[in-house]
Amino acid sequence: MTDLRHHSFLPGFLRTSAADDEALSVVRLSHAARYMYGHPPSADVIVLESADALAPYRKEIDALAATSTDTNTQFESVTLAAAMENLQGGSSVRVALLWSDAAGDGMRVLIGLVPYVAPRGYFGLPVPVIRVWEHIHSFISTPLLRMGYEQLAIRRFLSFADRSGAALIQFPNFEADGAFARALRDVVELQHRVCRETDRHERAFLQSDLGEEEYLATHMRKKKRKEFNRLWNRLAELGDLDFTTHDGGADVGGWVKAFLQLEASGWKGKRGTALKARPDERKYFEQICIGAAAEGKLHCTEITLDGKPLAMLASFRAGAGVYTFKIAFDESYAKYSPGALLMMKLIGTFLRDERTAWVDSCAIPNHPMIDHIWAQRRPMRSVLVSSGNRFSKPLVSYVAAMMRIADLARARLRVVYARIRKEIEHDQAH
Repeated sequence: MTDLRHHSFLPGFLRTSAADDEALSVVRLSHAARYMYGHPPSADVIVLESADALAPYRKEIDALAATSTDTNTQFESVTLAAAMENLQGGSSVRVALLWSDAAGDGMRVLIGLVPYVAPRGYFGLPVPVIRVWEHIHSFISTPLLRMGYEQLAIRRFLSFADRSGAALIQFPNFEADGAFARALRDVVELQHRVCRETDRHERAFLQSDLGEEEYLATHMRKKKRKEFNRLWNRLAELGDLDFTTHDGGADVGGWVKAFLQLEASGWKGKRGTALKARPDERKYFEQICIGAAAEGKLHCTEITLDGKPLAMLASFRAGAGVYTFKIAFDESYAKYSPGALLMMKLIGTFLRDERTAWVDSCAIPNHPMIDHIWAQRRPMRSVLVSSGNRFSKPLVSYVAAMMRIADLARARLRVVYARIRKEIEHDQAH
């Protein structure tokens, strides 16, 4: 058991003075050991330094996910371990397990989980930062917090960050209206910390008490509905057209293989960005799909023509919700918009599903396809929070401003890149 005040990232003159009056016991585990399965260590914070170290805690982590008000399939045990094992940067990820106070019998309850990275520099400044982990396939980074313990878990994590010598704590891409967001706001106010928003956006979301026909009539223009019906009927003239949803069936591996092949057949395959073209990412996708199927959390959707897949979607259940993850379609049928047809057909499927209260598209803001099909929106936020470091409060304001400037510059570069690429493709076509 260690106190991180003796292992601060920065020299003494930069170390935190906040929360020094509050004891915080911390244990770091680099790998799983046999004894931990029967006699796990007890501490306020247990830091897991590898995917292997997750193994003894998988039941506790998944129980936490089941009792968390906010859901996050990417921080459940199978998905988190797969990401740490296979994705770029995974080896540097640490997972903070946050525990309740010990009861009379010495037992604790897992009340929070926060995977994080700790870079030693940020925007040219030689300052250590604790940042909730995001990777190339991240769509949400809301920490898992046990219902009723949200504020205690956040206080534990912020105190841990303070004692680690962090100058800033970054919480990216979480639900703006969720339990974590409310608890973080309250703790920040109580502890007189500074919190600066670095991003806020909305993404397409499906949640309604309406039936399918009423939903479409209410939220989609008649002309658009007629166009989608026309495209579906034109496809049906080519053969046996079918729309199905399932949980992966008896051959989950076969379905995943078919998905990977379909994705690789399109532009992602040509650019080398398809999952199949990247062994580590392919392995990650296979592991999370097979793991979710084993727990009854995989949701598969497909449109087939004479048994051949035209569009496929892999999604994951979390509590009463569903997160859509990856979609692929046959680009030789692009004029029929098979991907858009699939997402429109899904509306009725989910509205009729008693297990599903909402569906998060996990799409980028202002998505050109899904935003015109799903009418509701989920607000997302990213924030920086000050630590107990004596220079942290002005740093938070400075870095937040730099991040907004950088985001604006990237947005402009994307526009320029899209124009250049369009011109190149036009020249190649002629």
